[in-house]
Amino acid sequence: MIMSVASFLRYSPALFSSVVAAFALVGCTQTGTYQDASVPDAAKLRFVANLSNATLNYFDAEHCDGMSTGPLNNLFIAESQRRVGMSVAAPKDARGYLEIKLPPEKDLYLQVMTQLGHGTCGTGFNLKPERGAEYEVTFGFTGRGQCSTLVERLQRVDGKDVRMPLTVKRGGFPACYGRNALFPQPPKLLPDTPERAALIEQIVNGSVIVMIKPDPAKEPPASMTPEKLESLISERKGKLGFALPDEYWTLYRQNLVEFEKEAGTNRTRALQVATDEYRQRLRSVDDKQLKEWSHSEDTSGKRANSAPAEQEKLAIMDYFQATNKVMAETINHHLERMAQMDTQYDVCSRYSECWKR
Repeated sequence: MIMSVASFLRYSPALFSSVVAAFALVGCTQTGTYQDASVPDAAKLRFVANLSNATLNYFDAEHCDGMSTGPLNNLFIAESQRRVGMSVAAPKDARGYLEIKLPPEKDLYLQVMTQLGHGTCGTGFNLKPERGAEYEVTFGFTGRGQCSTLVERLQRVDGKDVRMPLTVKRGGFPACYGRNALFPQPPKLLPDTPERAALIEQIVNGSVIVMIKPDPAKEPPASMTPEKLESLISERKGKLGFALPDEYWTLYRQNLVEFEKEAGTNRTRALQVATDEYRQRLRSVDDKQLKEWSHSEDTSGKRANSAPAEQEKLAIMDYFQATNKVMAETINHHLERMAQMDTQYDVCSRYSECWKR
């Protein structure tokens, strides 16, 4: 049976009120509870979600319970129309996105989440936005079936969109420690002793992440051969269309070699960061537990430990996060060197695709 609007109002005014309230609730849910920063130099952030039922939540010292920005890719809620006029366009393949304004120069904690079956997947990270800066957070899946988060700084340079990966901190949010279950008080570190230090090293050295330790004998040969260097330099010269002194190309060559050299240490540095994180967590474990978790030798004579699976899982997560961190650092160091070089030789006034930061 099809009922006209007039008949519906006469038939059930109470039901009509309920429907209106429901639509109002949907509107509120769509936009979330976070209100954009109103200062003229507010930072702008775009949240790109390629997963269903994705959310971005905002926390600061005054809002430790968090504020939502509205869901993305939800079957029952219209796509978010939150936009703040960012200068860099959204990725063409973005499944859904929203944009917000953030207070600049303020310590924030942002959390991305999605519902997967009976569980959730996501992460939180710290951010202190610069004045007038633009950022993009992309939330998706990795090839390993895990959700991933990429944070980038956005810039518009000479009419082109530039995305720079950022090294973000995932170390909790001290301003909210002890306020709720999301931000518990960190465990108290116990006094260091030679015995405790030795036990901690035994546990770390017996962890699954030590299997990731690179073997220099199995490392691939350097790809930046002299022939490759000359090919890249010739290609760059052809694009410039004007002459630069030999000193410039000597520095250009040095920067490329330095980039490969630093990139070659990424795995080692990531492992160091991950094992340092593991050691720090173990500093809050009492002596009795450390002894129980300390390494033993299995039947093959290999080192092992009896640390619970949760500890080992955290160690592996530390490694993957550290891998992203050191790679972003390596890229940023390279871009800084190249930008300084092009500034030194006044390349940008003559070539729009110069290296910039």
